[in-house]
Amino acid sequence: MSQYQTAGVNARLKVFALLEAQGVPASEADDLVASLEAGAVAGAQCEVVELGGMAPASRGEVFADGWDDGVTAVSEALVGIADRDWSRRGGRSAGAAELAVHIADVRQRERADLVRLERFVRETVLPRPHPYTTERRRVLEALGEAGGLCTAQR
Repeated sequence: MSQYQTAGVNARLKVFALLEAQGVPASEADDLVASLEAGAVAGAQCEVVELGGMAPASRGEVFADGWDDGVTAVSEALVGIADRDWSRRGGRSAGAAELAVHIADVRQRERADLVRLERFVRETVLPRPHPYTTERRRVLEALGEAGGLCTAQR
């Protein structure tokens, strides 16, 4: 999910830069981007609503009821998200400064995730494979430490 958040933030920054290059005032740029964001959530909500009644008939009536209840819950959640974010910002998008703080936060979380993943690989995965095997070589390659290894066969 964080890849979409990062992509979204990067896209917003590009839109702000393009609008600024065209001489659009920051407040107007905020309004335009907020409208785009609200439109994206509304578009997602429209797609979710269309899933109502689309449960596979072979799964049975109980499954179909659960499916439709889920569609309704997600649709309502999306509307709530759009309304809450729109009113919280007063109809304005996050400005470039807010986005920079958000990017820094996302990158810090990504780095922390990578540190945890590397620790897990070193403590749990690396000790399992036998030395001089392709499996161990793959683990070392993932850690960036396979440079001096001979080609392993197994």
